[in-house]
Amino acid sequence: MDRRDRAAIFRTRLMEAMARKAMSRSELARATGVDRSTIGQLLNSDLPRLPNAQLAADAASELGVSTDWLLGLTGRPPSDRATWLLQPWR
Repeated sequence: MDRRDRAAIFRTRLMEAMARKAMSRSELARATGVDRSTIGQLLNSDLPRLPNAQLAADAASELGVSTDWLLGLTGRPPSDRATWLLQPWR
């Protein structure tokens, strides 16, 4: 898989996880200790950007998903699958 494809998967899954947690870009930035613009860059479809390992791990932890899932390394839903599937969209 090329970098652009992996970045697209990451972006889609990051947006999905943020929506399920009702977490804004600002909230995720604060929780992970990065600038809001960093989160914005990761979510920008014009820039195929991937996070460094620390940010990927921190974001996954804050959002309650696995790093492997966020990065598209597994197709399985997050570890707490029942909660993930039953949680309503806000």
